[in-house]
Amino acid sequence: MRSGSTNGSAGSPPGPRREALRPEVGTPVSALLSRMSRSAFQGRKLGEAFEVWKSMIDGDSLVCIGLAGSMASAGLWPLVTWLVERRYVDLVVSTSANVTEDLLEQRGVAFYRLEPERADDERLWREGYYRFYDHVVAKDEYDRMENFTSAFFDDLAGRWPDVSIPGVVFMREFGRWLDTQGLGRSVAATCARHGVPLFVPAAPDGPLAEGYRAAARRGPVVDFFRDYELALRIMDRFMAPGLGTSAVFVGGGVPKDFIQITATSVCAIRGGVEASPHRAAIQITTDNAVFGGLGGASVASEGISWGKESPAGRNVMVFADFTIALPLLCQGLLDHYGPDHVRAARRRIVDDVAALLDDPDPAGRTA
Repeated sequence: MRSGSTNGSAGSPPGPRREALRPEVGTPVSALLSRMSRSAFQGRKLGEAFEVWKSMIDGDSLVCIGLAGSMASAGLWPLVTWLVERRYVDLVVSTSANVTEDLLEQRGVAFYRLEPERADDERLWREGYYRFYDHVVAKDEYDRMENFTSAFFDDLAGRWPDVSIPGVVFMREFGRWLDTQGLGRSVAATCARHGVPLFVPAAPDGPLAEGYRAAARRGPVVDFFRDYELALRIMDRFMAPGLGTSAVFVGGGVPKDFIQITATSVCAIRGGVEASPHRAAIQITTDNAVFGGLGGASVASEGISWGKESPAGRNVMVFADFTIALPLLCQGLLDHYGPDHVRAARRRIVDDVAALLDDPDPAGRTA
């Protein structure tokens, strides 16, 4: 009887053998993740994401990262600045909260843990605390942080000569201003210092909106459409058949959509014949695809139909809480590359991106 018949004889193995996991004394996280990539379920996907992220770091592509979810309040902002400092990411797209709420701890404000199942939210309101599921922050301190950002709007209005400013340049100026305020460890300041463009396409959806409201002077106008035009200039420079782009999505939301839609826009700019997909993509999410939200739209399947990911690319969906997955991945990268590693291809990318942002074109001033 030939192999592959229905009488119980198996055909050729459809893939590599699944390996069992066993505890090993002294195993670094990097080695564990590599072993997990040969295991099963989301542990396997986390291990595969680790392997793909290493390939991004070792390669020449422009690496983008999208940041959604309450990362800053959860204390994960130092992981983001670590990735920027080591040049593991070249372009950041974030929610407004994740590049402002990181200011709280740097201003000496503490977050406190509580049991969410026993939280009394009415009492928390009376006693002056805002809750982020299982941790809280003092309401007065949070409000002071929002009002603190109003000084940036006053400063920018006094020295920016044009009536408008692209969002990515606005965030660069915000980062530079934070540096002068002794808040150089923040995500925005770290991006500005290392030449990493920081896009916040929904900037009013967060503490910056309160800073704007409280500011004595409100100018220049932030031009978010100009912002996207600059993002496309960067992506068009790098997307295949150039050096290529890669993407890491922490959560979904607007940051993921902003990065993903650049692929369809670049394709249209180039005539709409050949797709301009990311060559590799990782997403860490707990969103489910069956509800139709973009956060659950798989980079390994659905995104391919839009030309956002390559069918030949290394695309990995990790269905896990990012507070579990991201620290493990970053620790694995530290184990693998060592404490002093800096990505080799980064200097050239920084120079190319800076030139694209600082070179004025007929649409207006960019620097």
